Amino acid sequence: VVILDMGPAARQQELARDVAAVIRLMETALVLDDEQGSLTREVEKLKARNEKLEDKALKMDNELINLRGK
Repeated sequence: VVILDMGPAARQQELARDVAAVIRLMETALVLDDEQGSLTREVEKLKARNEKLEDKALKMDNELINLRGK
């Protein structure tokens, strides 16, 4: 659409549509960014839990080896 060929009312309507589209894009970006942040935090929590469980498994393996040796 060529803006110069539009009347004032048509320009205003087109501008309103464009602004609404930009706002929708910004809202979508904010939601997706928030979801990404939540997922990143969740991954970090799971990594920490995994490390603790790996440490616990290693300790139990060592204890089993010690018990078998006795």
